[in-house]
Amino acid sequence: MEYGAKTDLIAQTARLAGRLLLENGAETYRVEDTVSYICKSFGLTEVSVLSLPTGTVYSFVDADGVPHCEVIRIKVRTTNLGQVARVNEISRGIVTGAIPLAEGYERLDALSRAKPQPLWLAILASAVSAAFFSLLFGGNAFDFLIALLCGAVTRALAVLFSEDSVSSTLYTLLSGAISAAIAVFSVRLYPLGNQTSIIIGAIMPLLPGLAITNAIRDTVNGDLVSGVARTADALLKAVAIAAGVGAVLALCR
Repeated sequence: MEYGAKTDLIAQTARLAGRLLLENGAETYRVEDTVSYICKSFGLTEVSVLSLPTGTVYSFVDADGVPHCEVIRIKVRTTNLGQVARVNEISRGIVTGAIPLAEGYERLDALSRAKPQPLWLAILASAVSAAFFSLLFGGNAFDFLIALLCGAVTRALAVLFSEDSVSSTLYTLLSGAISAAIAVFSVRLYPLGNQTSIIIGAIMPLLPGLAITNAIRDTVNGDLVSGVARTADALLKAVAIAAGVGAVLALCR
């Protein structure tokens, strides 16, 4: 492979790895380290990487002394730790030489085109987690069943919304409202349970717990811009959930 073509392949591989990590909820330091290690392991020098929640900028100098700079723009952000783990595994194989560069790029490209998990599986996971959270917060069998319904309905609602910030915030607002409405009317129709346990269980899968954790970690690591941005995004979603639940409870008094 000619050096120019190899340099392009290195840049494409680093860019793709960084994009996949950012899209799937990886921490700032992980994105920067992955891009930096891939570039440095193939002889590129003066590698600098700046990662933000919405994109990454990195630069390097090739063997001919020519500087390069690339921008990775991210518009879709979700949480998929399995995908993050797979990208880590491939990138480490590339850096250590266990995986050839071309093969590593092909594997990363295959990950980027992989089909998402089936909708029924996502609905089942959300429903079951909501149901068991209701038990954790003092619910009974009736609360378990209603929270199961709430979790399934709110996860099914996600197919109507995209992952951008405005749409995802609206989704959390409506999910909180729908969960509260189902809980209130279920308890009023069949006074067998506790609407508080149902509501808490139903909204637990919606809470941005991992986002808050990553925000704190970024802030502690000194990535202040990323930390503040992630914190603001997580708090906005939390407020949206609370607003949706509060609005329904206020209307149903």
